[in-house]
Amino acid sequence: MKRILPILTLLFGLAFAQVPAYPENTAGLGFTVGKNLAVQAGVNLPLLGFDTGLDLELNPLAAGGVEVWTLSRLNLIPALVVGDLSMSVGVGLDLRYAAKNGVAAPSFGTHLGPTATLELPGSALSAYLGLGYQNGFSLAYGVGFRAYLDPVALEIALTDRYWLKLSALYLW
Repeated sequence: MKRILPILTLLFGLAFAQVPAYPENTAGLGFTVGKNLAVQAGVNLPLLGFDTGLDLELNPLAAGGVEVWTLSRLNLIPALVVGDLSMSVGVGLDLRYAAKNGVAAPSFGTHLGPTATLELPGSALSAYLGLGYQNGFSLAYGVGFRAYLDPVALEIALTDRYWLKLSALYLW
């Protein structure tokens, strides 16, 4: 039981995923169910010896208007080992903007929380869970998986912002 509880806790945490805890230089396109085309980019921004990065996602054709999402990450523990697999843990701050067509005012939001990535052979399963404010206190979450076919990555993700996203990313 002492070993099962930590494993279940880890798997539950990994169920909330989006982008890897470690930064990657990426550019790509995705399709989100209900929000159409998404343009993505990520950049590695090393700061004082820490792995830091910024991810940006733009949904210009979303049904309610333009949506912008950014995630700033700081990779705090880059070299954990779970079984024979590598794991990274960090913290992320996401900022959101959603334009509203019609009467409602635009929506701004921010969330802060842990990020984690479990590296699998040729792929990665990532986690992000954040607590913050957007039209009241809210929880940010998602599930994501990337398959790496260098220099391309294929991504499937579920988040609190959309039900499903399929993306193709170029990595360098």
